[in-house]
Amino acid sequence: MIRLVSVETMRVFLLLLLCVSCLRAEVTRGEIGGAKFTIAAPESWQGRLVLIAHGYRPENAPLGADLDASDEFVAPLLKDGWAVAITSYRRNGWVIEDAILDLKALRDHFVEKHGAVKRCILVGNSMGGLIGTLIAEGAMDGVQGVVNIGAYIGEWQKEEFYHSLTWKPKAPVLFLTNQDELEHPKHYHGKAGADMTALWEVRRNGHCNTSDAENLQAVLAVNAWIDGKAPDKNKDGTVPPTIRPSSATKSDAGLTGKIRMASESWGNLSTEFVAADLESLGLKIGDKATVSSGGKKLEVSVVNYRSDAEQGKGALYLTPNGWVVIMINGGNAAKALGVKTGDSIQLSK
Repeated sequence: MIRLVSVETMRVFLLLLLCVSCLRAEVTRGEIGGAKFTIAAPESWQGRLVLIAHGYRPENAPLGADLDASDEFVAPLLKDGWAVAITSYRRNGWVIEDAILDLKALRDHFVEKHGAVKRCILVGNSMGGLIGTLIAEGAMDGVQGVVNIGAYIGEWQKEEFYHSLTWKPKAPVLFLTNQDELEHPKHYHGKAGADMTALWEVRRNGHCNTSDAENLQAVLAVNAWIDGKAPDKNKDGTVPPTIRPSSATKSDAGLTGKIRMASESWGNLSTEFVAADLESLGLKIGDKATVSSGGKKLEVSVVNYRSDAEQGKGALYLTPNGWVVIMINGGNAAKALGVKTGDSIQLSK
């Protein structure tokens, strides 16, 4: 039997097919000079690249180049024709000079594999914010703009600013900073001037405690800035947290959900649990909970943010992206529970 499909139904189908097509991306992983990398590049690449400079990691932590092509920072960039790339750096620790060399090597590798980059924006987090600032000042060619999230621009374990800063950026720099960490970005913005720097405050506490939507908003602002459309130089960059429906299933033990991503470097678990799941279990800040998988258990405390977790203890917190993260401060939650990305875990009070 032949079924007739309405013109409107066919139009919706074609639009959905087009949307799926535009989100297709090739994700490649590899190693350059001992540094791991991950690159996500769309089929319809438009010559634009976002490079990510991560923050400080303990010297004994595994090298990792975590990149989630489906998150709400990367996916919209891919859809708009941007590629996104991240390096682990060749080693962990306070590695400013090595990190800049590894970012340059990654950009060169990308050009070799994908072609000339017409525009490159670097996004630096924490220590990566110092790296991004130095690159904006000329430490690396081929970067037209920088977004620094929770930037630390000081010397390692010293109460002074980094020795080679010139305070004269050659490319626009937008500092996106939580309200309790304004000191360094505010100082740089004031000393370098507003011609080439902007300071956007996120009105919540925490180190690099920003959402995908806030980070994306900053990158798009710098992109427009490069085109001559300067953003507000002092702005409230806060985007209200995402409220998500629950996808967890109930059981006698509590709730079961999936792990969205297990961090290679830290072992932190971004899960599909959301605020509604914490509410249904009656969990609030200061409460204790149990996370379990395959017979292994981890006791956690509910905290506002990861920096509130006790050293060596498990913690659980809700990110501004609307997902629950499970971690061990100074440990590895993924190893403790024996889980990886895509596995199921149980959460109970």
